[in-house]
Amino acid sequence: MDIKIKKNSHLFKVRTSGIIMKDNKILVEQYRDTSYFTLPGGYVEIGEDSSLAIIREIKEEVGVNFKIDRYLGIVENFFINANQEKTHGIDFYYLGTTEDEIPLENFDLIENDNGTIINHHFKWIELQKLTDYDIRPKCIIPYLRNEQNTSFHLVQRETD
Repeated sequence: MDIKIKKNSHLFKVRTSGIIMKDNKILVEQYRDTSYFTLPGGYVEIGEDSSLAIIREIKEEVGVNFKIDRYLGIVENFFINANQEKTHGIDFYYLGTTEDEIPLENFDLIENDNGTIINHHFKWIELQKLTDYDIRPKCIIPYLRNEQNTSFHLVQRETD
């Protein structure tokens, strides 16, 4: 069961995201039927730690084994989601590599998530062109290009 709590028009959720880079490009996913991109990942389940969750999510969504190189940080994200719910998200970020080959061009995969069919649209974006795209949360972009070995704790408020 995902860590996701709804109360009235509010939603609290805990996610984890994986950062996969190859040839100065980063793998992003176009979120469902929207125009914006996110990093591959998904919900943490109750009783599951975030590092195990990202390994599971990358396998489910991208179809490859993910090996964590290091923990990068956490983002507390406040926004209005597509269902018009005031959302408070906690998202853990991990940098890693894949033990399997990933197509080096844009690609699509279909996931069966407990009977719900999800179409994933993946794209490789050059690191120096990240600001040309609507990547969410926006506050993460400078840290995706940062080569320092520092971790972060960011708070982004798109709404009050």
